[in-house]
This record gives sequence, C-alpha cells and structure tokens, in this order.
Amino acid sequence: MPSIKEIPVRFVVERAKAQDSAEAVMTLRSLVADWYEENHYTLEGYETLREIEDCLPERRKKAKTVSMTEPVIMPGCILGRFRTNAESANLLIKIIHEIHRRMNIPMEESRKAKRPEDVRQTSWTWPHVMRVMARSGIVKEDITKAEFGAMIEQILDGKVKPNSIRRVTHGDYNIVKLYDYDLSKGDSDICNEILGLFMPLLMPKI
Repeated sequence: MPSIKEIPVRFVVERAKAQDSAEAVMTLRSLVADWYEENHYTLEGYETLREIEDCLPERRKKAKTVSMTEPVIMPGCILGRFRTNAESANLLIKIIHEIHRRMNIPMEESRKAKRPEDVRQTSWTWPHVMRVMARSGIVKEDITKAEFGAMIEQILDGKVKPNSIRRVTHGDYNIVKLYDYDLSKGDSDICNEILGLFMPLLMPKI
C-alpha cells in the first residue's frame, strides 16, 4: 500500500518497551534483528537490540536507571568526546560491560545459547580490546597496560579484581603494538569482531 509509510524501527523499540512478557519483548526483538540483518545494518543495530533486551521483565528489576545524558567521570586516557560527551561516555561504558559479559558467559549457558552474542568468547582477551580502542582513537595511542587495566577496572566497577587486567595471563599485550601485517589471522579476526561492538560509538551521528 504505497500511501502507508514503512513502520520505523524506533516505533517497534518503543512497543517492545511497553510489553509485560518476555515472549512479547523477544518477538519484537527478533523482528528488529531480522530487519537490521536484511538491510545490512547488523553492527549499527547492536545498541538498539540491547535496548530492547533491557526491557525484559527480569532485567527491569535489576537494572539501574542511568540517563545517557547524565555526566560521568571517565579516566584521562580516554580521548575527546568518548570522555567529555555524556552520551558517548555512557555508551562506551555499556560496550565495555558487554565485552566483559561475553568473555565470562558460563559455559553451561554458552552451550545452550540460541544467539551468537550469547556464546562465550573464549578467544577474546583484554589485549585485543586495548589494541582496538587504541587504533580507533578511543584511548591515547601510547596507553600503557597499567593505565588500560585501571581504566577497565574503573568502568567495570568491582566486577574484576584490582590489577587483574594488566596482569592478565590470557592474552599477550605485545599484539597492541604490532603492525597489521604482523598480526596473525586469528588475532586480526578477533579484533574485527570486537571492533564491531564499538561501531555504534565510532560511527558518525546522522
């Protein structure tokens, strides 16, 4: 029917937020996810899909209400708008939490996962994250692993032990300084996967 405009994604998201059952929320999430995939906007849709998932009844009870425009204090090693702009800073925090979640999904849950994002990422390491953030201009290029570890620990706010990130035994911080052509295909693929999570933060606002 040419006289009727296409239903915008934002409308579906708001409908999902208004649902009382997890089944209804996830039905609408699947609809939005399918639209993003069909139109090749999978990376851009990451934040929207997470917003819908936060509407699940069990998450509503646990979630803290955080305004995306509420000022946050970010470490000085984070650059520009990623530190000074409240919306960008809050989105960066959410992405770091999401990376940590994917690295630590219980194996029992991972084996039963029906979505790729719910499979534990056993090959991801914090050195991979550090490389992606430095190469993307989110943190200063000469950031040390001590500064990076302290930043991640501050953002994760008690979810990791003090000094555990910079002393990580899973991963090699030497990959941070390697040229692209010296990076193994496995490490390159992992960095591209992690970069995908940062795309909603890095892409210019339209």
